[in-house]
Amino acid sequence: MRLSLNGIFKDRMVFQWGADIRVFGSSSTECLVCVQLLKDGKKVSESQVLTDADLKFTATLPPVDMPGGPYQFKIQSRVKSQSKWTSEQIINDCYAGEVWIAAGSSNMEYPLARSAYAKYTVESVPATDIRFYNVPAAGFMDEAQRAAEEASEWIDIDGETCMDMSAVSFYFAREIEARIDCKIGIIGCFMARTSISCWLSEECLMSTRDGRKMKKSFDVHAESLTDEEFDIMKVEYESDVEMYEARLKAILNEDPYITYGAAREKIGDSPSNLPVGYKAERHPGAVFECMVKRIIPFTVRGVIFYQGEADCDERAPLYGQVFASMIEEWREEFLDLDLPFIFCQLPMYISKERRFMDYDDFAWAKLREQQQTVANEVHDTYMAVLADCGEFDNVHPADKKTPGKRIAAMALKFVYGFRDVPALAPYIIDARRGDGVEISFGGDFLLLNLTTGFDSDDTGFEVAGEDGEFHKAAATVDFDGRTVLLNCPQVEFPVKVRYGYFSYGATPLYADNGLAATPFSVSVEKTLGGM
Repeated sequence: MRLSLNGIFKDRMVFQWGADIRVFGSSSTECLVCVQLLKDGKKVSESQVLTDADLKFTATLPPVDMPGGPYQFKIQSRVKSQSKWTSEQIINDCYAGEVWIAAGSSNMEYPLARSAYAKYTVESVPATDIRFYNVPAAGFMDEAQRAAEEASEWIDIDGETCMDMSAVSFYFAREIEARIDCKIGIIGCFMARTSISCWLSEECLMSTRDGRKMKKSFDVHAESLTDEEFDIMKVEYESDVEMYEARLKAILNEDPYITYGAAREKIGDSPSNLPVGYKAERHPGAVFECMVKRIIPFTVRGVIFYQGEADCDERAPLYGQVFASMIEEWREEFLDLDLPFIFCQLPMYISKERRFMDYDDFAWAKLREQQQTVANEVHDTYMAVLADCGEFDNVHPADKKTPGKRIAAMALKFVYGFRDVPALAPYIIDARRGDGVEISFGGDFLLLNLTTGFDSDDTGFEVAGEDGEFHKAAATVDFDGRTVLLNCPQVEFPVKVRYGYFSYGATPLYADNGLAATPFSVSVEKTLGGM
């Protein structure tokens, strides 16, 4: 009989204090499993469970009432008919603390060592209370995935070990650590170039209209290749990746702190000829089935999420409903219907080719709009606005400190209750017609600042009349500090107004606390003095 715990159950594990502790795995045969939590060699709690029909088990222990440690977990098993335990595993140096999942695609995966100013940041990182576990990336459950999970471990983060940690989650955890006196556990769960359709089960994806449309979009591409054609293209892609990674390794040996953008200037883009097919790792449901489910139902405080770039195409208008479905499914699977989700709204981006062609399909703007809808309509979700972030012609901006700190501010204010933390970026309350358009904003600020002049064409604001054609508008901040006045002589009767509604452009409206205003596109429903 062989009892296997899921890979997250390793020495130095951080588990969530103040909540049920769930330990889970599988067995080679039906058996009884006993899980004990020990401290200073003494039993704190115990749970005994039988494996289910699929030979899996989940043992639930009662919460510990305060952070701390170290604890041990002792896991024993035996065939039900026997009286003695026949196997035993010990997990050492475990702490009750604050646990967060850091999930998403390449911008969440982006390592600290290659982020902006990493050379100076890494040198100053002390021994921290942060521990980091990385779920092995996989799109199929196979021997490679099992071997990677077996080798996975929790890492104590310090100046020697921080370089490979997700940069966004590093800055997030440092902010939490500064306010919360306990171990901070970060569970990294990311795969580059993934659509949102990879992050929920295929069954859940197919449960909504927009999910079915997204699945159909994948099917159209997947069915265009035979299995033989896919295999040929995959071999070509893997060969290109191998050559690219050899070039990347060479420049990383010269400069381990080189950013993605700087590396791209030296050796070009990473291979983009990744074939789409049913045998591809990034198929709908893949990440959920092979990565997320490997940590379900581990108890966590919340989720931070950064993804969406791969859906900035014809799928952008479908994103909101699928993302909301994903959040609902995760909450059900993690047994916490109020599980906080804090996510990054996509920053500014446009390719060099599109910029020079003066062509914008607004896909990034549409996806940001979908993200805003989720933040507005799904309870216990919070969005960090990154409208002032991003890099021209670089989908992997080097600044990861700004998104990390902004999602941390959301967590500190709305999850941990630190009301003094400014977290809500300026957001539109309403828009009214006057001589131009008058827009009121809410948020955690006293005064708005517009870092451009009245006559500038780069205010980020645009106004449209009844013909639907948008024109740039001049803008000023009114004396109350919370209202913006727009002037657009080309539009006599404003019907719509928008701000930052483009893939890449200037967004100069800030709060006095440094938070950038939230992009929006709304109809002008009121006239000054009217109802």
